[in-house]
Amino acid sequence: MELRPYQKECLTALYRAWRDGRRRVLVSLPTGTGKTVIFACFPSFFRMKKRMLVLAHREELLEQALEKFRALAPELKVGVEQSTRSAAPDCNVVLASVGTLGRDGSRRLAALNPEDFYLIVVDEAHHAVAPTYRRILQHLKVFEPESKRLLVGFTATPRRGDGQGLGEVFEQISYTRGIEEMIRAGFLCGIAGWRVRTGVELGKVRVVRGDFAEGQLARAVNTPARNEMVLRAWRKIAGNRRTLVFCVDVQHAQDLAARFTDNGIAAAAIYGDMPSEDRRQALRRFSSGELQVLTNCNVLTEGFDEPRVDCVLLARPTKSLLLYAQMVGRGTRLHAEKNELAVIDVVDNSDQHTLAGLNRLFDLPGDMDLRGAGVVPTMDRLRDVAARFPWIELSHLQSAGDLQFVTERVDLFKCDTPSEIAPFTSFTWLPDASGGYRLVLGGGRQLEVRRNLLERWEVLQRNSYRDDSRPVAVTDQLERALAYADRLVREQSADALALVERDARWRDKEPTEAQLQQLQRLAIPRAPDLTRGQASWIIAMALARGPGSRQAQVLSG
Repeated sequence: MELRPYQKECLTALYRAWRDGRRRVLVSLPTGTGKTVIFACFPSFFRMKKRMLVLAHREELLEQALEKFRALAPELKVGVEQSTRSAAPDCNVVLASVGTLGRDGSRRLAALNPEDFYLIVVDEAHHAVAPTYRRILQHLKVFEPESKRLLVGFTATPRRGDGQGLGEVFEQISYTRGIEEMIRAGFLCGIAGWRVRTGVELGKVRVVRGDFAEGQLARAVNTPARNEMVLRAWRKIAGNRRTLVFCVDVQHAQDLAARFTDNGIAAAAIYGDMPSEDRRQALRRFSSGELQVLTNCNVLTEGFDEPRVDCVLLARPTKSLLLYAQMVGRGTRLHAEKNELAVIDVVDNSDQHTLAGLNRLFDLPGDMDLRGAGVVPTMDRLRDVAARFPWIELSHLQSAGDLQFVTERVDLFKCDTPSEIAPFTSFTWLPDASGGYRLVLGGGRQLEVRRNLLERWEVLQRNSYRDDSRPVAVTDQLERALAYADRLVREQSADALALVERDARWRDKEPTEAQLQQLQRLAIPRAPDLTRGQASWIIAMALARGPGSRQAQVLSG
């Protein structure tokens, strides 16, 4: 099998990390990009002399790994350690169930000699902070300072929903590629999005470990009226698409499947406790096209590989971006029979909760309904508008179609530091599309504060005249990152203080005539009650787009 370019890059990056002394590293690649293929190449790439252990928590993941090793490394002896299956002592590669090895007092784990293993892989590594995983990794001595073993975690979703960072297990992200990048490169299919709004209220649904309590959530959303709305939306949008429907619990999956079936649509429900043969039969019928719709709960988010899926319907709301990315990722694989993936978000009322959706997965405005527009083309248009009109607050856009009118809407002008960070800084920090914040200093200079995949906040210095974006500080707290960045401005960019101080007296005065003329030349509409500070900010943002910034000249007009 010929490896894709990024798969080769990943192997090289892991070797460099190992050469630099890193022993617990993480790889983040979207679903459908061949993570299993990469670690199936480990024995030959690393010229492995000892044994290799692959840890996974689902049988489907173990079977996928077994298939890839047989195809890519048939000379290796591969065994499975799970339930009634045991790997022979002379196996080169052991594929092990975390549930089997990770039990407290597991005899199978005790029988594994840590000195026999050099390479340890954790599939779906966002689970690695769980006690069962830690028990196995501690037995294998991967946390010892002088450990020679290499631990590599693979995940499509490195951010957990409960705020517990993977930095507790892994020390470095050695290689990462995002879903947008893989779509653009042609390794994943494009995505078109729709929103279906309901009248269901989620405000009283309890939150447990970062997401909705399933029992309460199921009672709120599994209603005849909502299920009928889901069916109607699917009929209007999906057409003949092969569809995965994600539900809250077993009853929700069964009720929705029955709703589809009663309306003449071939559908079935998949859930964890159903007989194994019934589940395999349903999956075979779905793969062959005999079933058009497959509903499920907590089963097909990991280890399910059916590239013909070209519609994902999210009937279960979630606060977890991790879970949302897993669900959408089930339909992003390439296949000759599909052009794009349709994602239908069923959106309930949730003023007290921030829900995961395509907007968060791709950094689109939170209230934007794509209405069938493609995600990547919409992102391109947003970035173009943001680059040409950086003073506009795009987060308030309601639809992709609003982009053609955005420069005429004065209510979209942004001139204030975000409220969540205002108590920690006296400077005019702005929200960034990455989920972080940036501070424009003039002369092509700016600072960024953003959170990395290990849930730590980085401070970066950027200069439009050179490619220099390495972190100058990393901390666990946003407040500390902002304090460091503000101190950096005072010590190294004193000339920019008059521009970035939020409470400078000149900001509350009326715009100068020179500012108004500049706004007119830039084709920027004047908002009612515009202040000198707001005008300065808007003009500075416009002039900061390229070399020769004149920000300092517009401070007093």
